[in-house]
Amino acid sequence: MRNLSAFRKMLRYWPRILLAATLAVFVPISDDTVSGYGVAFAQESEKSGEEKKTRQVSGISEKTYRKFAEAQRESMTEFETELSPGLFAGQKLIPVQTAGCYVPGGRYAHVASAIMSVTTAKVAGVDHVIACSVAQGEAGVPPAILYTANLCGADTILALGGVQGIAALAYGLFTGHAADILVGPGNRFV
Repeated sequence: MRNLSAFRKMLRYWPRILLAATLAVFVPISDDTVSGYGVAFAQESEKSGEEKKTRQVSGISEKTYRKFAEAQRESMTEFETELSPGLFAGQKLIPVQTAGCYVPGGRYAHVASAIMSVTTAKVAGVDHVIACSVAQGEAGVPPAILYTANLCGADTILALGGVQGIAALAYGLFTGHAADILVGPGNRFV
């Protein structure tokens, strides 16, 4: 029983613990930062043509996925059916104000995660879409992810990953917008 008591005490302070951990690793991203990453990305990849290829692929993928998401949105309807006397099941469309989109940026950085989560939320009409991706030390968020999340319409991009990123999305840290829904791939850590 002593362990249960200690666990309950820890849970009472959990939001403060997450906030402290998040503040310790948070890197703010402003419009100047996005522009700066664009310049850095261009300088780093100018010789290889990587930036041009990434921008082309991201642009084509975003347009294709947006077209699918729009068709999907138009096909969705609410319904209810009685499976057996008194047992009802159905589908209800519930609007959300804020979506938190986790985009992996560590060892497995996926621009596709930004395209699939941010674009879908924007097409669905979500008012505020927040993307977060882990910063790579002083280099910040991988430029391809930053570019793609911005292209897809993210209103806010946080340079924050792992449980700190998820906590920031869930509690609205740094944005004032707590996410009504969290989306994106995960693993045993997020």
